Amino acid sequence: MNIILTSALSGIIFMFSGFVSKKKRHQSLLAAVLMIVIMISAACQLKGHEIMAGKYANMIVTDQYRIYFFIALCAIGLYYILVNRKTISQPGKLVSDYYALIFISLTGIAALATFNNLLLLFMGIEILSIPVYALAGAAKQKMKSTEAAVKYFLMGAFSTGIMLMGIALIYGATGSFMMNQITAYSFDMQTIYYLGWVLLILSLCFKVSVAPMHYWAPDVYDGSPTVFSSYMVTIVKGGGFLAFITVMMSFKITTEIIAKNHQYMLSFIILLTLILGNFSAIKQKSVKRMLAYSSVVQAGYMMFALFVIDQASKDALLFYTVSYGLSSVVLFYSLAMVENVNHKGYFGLAKRSPLLALSCAVALFSLAGIPFTSGFLAKFFVLSAAMHVPGNLFLIIIALVLAVVSVYYYFKVIVVMYFRNPKIKKEIKLSPTSQFLLILGTALNFALGTYPDLLWKFLELFS
Repeated sequence: MNIILTSALSGIIFMFSGFVSKKKRHQSLLAAVLMIVIMISAACQLKGHEIMAGKYANMIVTDQYRIYFFIALCAIGLYYILVNRKTISQPGKLVSDYYALIFISLTGIAALATFNNLLLLFMGIEILSIPVYALAGAAKQKMKSTEAAVKYFLMGAFSTGIMLMGIALIYGATGSFMMNQITAYSFDMQTIYYLGWVLLILSLCFKVSVAPMHYWAPDVYDGSPTVFSSYMVTIVKGGGFLAFITVMMSFKITTEIIAKNHQYMLSFIILLTLILGNFSAIKQKSVKRMLAYSSVVQAGYMMFALFVIDQASKDALLFYTVSYGLSSVVLFYSLAMVENVNHKGYFGLAKRSPLLALSCAVALFSLAGIPFTSGFLAKFFVLSAAMHVPGNLFLIIIALVLAVVSVYYYFKVIVVMYFRNPKIKKEIKLSPTSQFLLILGTALNFALGTYPDLLWKFLELFS
């Protein structure tokens, strides 16, 4: 309960913080402090020092892995806040309101990290999503931002309907919303039960933007203010996968037929996601839209961790989420710093800002899965986890081939940064703090790519 209360309280504090100070610096500092407080509250919850412990035992559980996942998302969120402390005011002057929406959506992720009831799953998804709809439309003077918010809201409402239908069917079969009772269900009404799970999985596919429920993502990420697109593709997507793997942990495979159908469904989703995402990204002239399709592709690779839910696959998904989040924060920050989100905006970036270009290059290497970056090990871990399922070898070979295809559109940005003359001669000046944060992000990318246990040692500090 700690993380839910502290996240909600942080959102409430920001609702009123604008009356005390409207300075961006003060708001960003407060946001960073509150994010650290939430992480400390998570550590207290892991150690058994929980507010209202046992009061909602049927609704809320404290699971070490899920709390670790939440802490990792908060750490990425802290890095996001620090890196974007100045750019968060670009959509408008309501900085405190933006932070309020971010922390309220974090409350939804906190609910997803502790739910033991399908109704709380639904509430967590909605608390996570509704503030993000508002963030997508924050640039009210731009039609693309309004369009992104409307599309996101309508598609979100559609997926919510699918989720509610799935929950209703599971309840109709089992007579319970409790996850532990659903897991122990004796299968008297198998058709309704499995149809409910399929609908629930499809609705979660929307939340993490994998095919065939990905079609909204490129338009929404491209139309939303860049600083909030960064939040959506990192923290929000991570929260969606946290819910996804928790749901899949409760899905019981009892027969060979069910196992085969489960494998076919995931294989179809992954294959469709990787093909559509990669070949759509190749055609993009906008770096921002290319990164939007890239987020779809990365979600496809993360889905490999859901074939068999064991400790290896859970750790692989957590590592992938951190690796992807670290790179994406840097890349979307660069989009906010250049004056044109098309490839032309990156022409000669190495001359205009060598450190920013280097940070972007390393982040792109990581997304492409180049060795010695965290992205290489992230792909290795999720594909290794999927190898535990017989018959997945062909799918993994296709995924590796498509990973090579992705190198083309990632390296295209690196080429224009280093080998094209800048269209804009103006130098991009970074503050000493921004320079330090970019160096830190780049160093962490290499550190995790060579010593992955660093992540687990960090998380163990909270237990």
